[in-house]
Amino acid sequence: MRGKGVKSVRGGAQGDLLCRVVVETPVGLNEKQKQLLKELQESFGGPTGENNSPRSKSFFDGVKKFFDDLTR
Repeated sequence: MRGKGVKSVRGGAQGDLLCRVVVETPVGLNEKQKQLLKELQESFGGPTGENNSPRSKSFFDGVKKFFDDLTR
């Protein structure tokens, strides 16, 4: 995160803060847990959850969407 880190000793400029995000995918779920996850996913924007997975699409999907948006 640019400009959110520790200040430099010499220059006083704010450094960058590096973050690591670790995502664990649940495995071995029972039926109730699966149903709860499906309900959570649907609450984020429908059954596909497209609005919350911007990087789940390939580069070519993005190019196709760009040209599709131009023709609308």
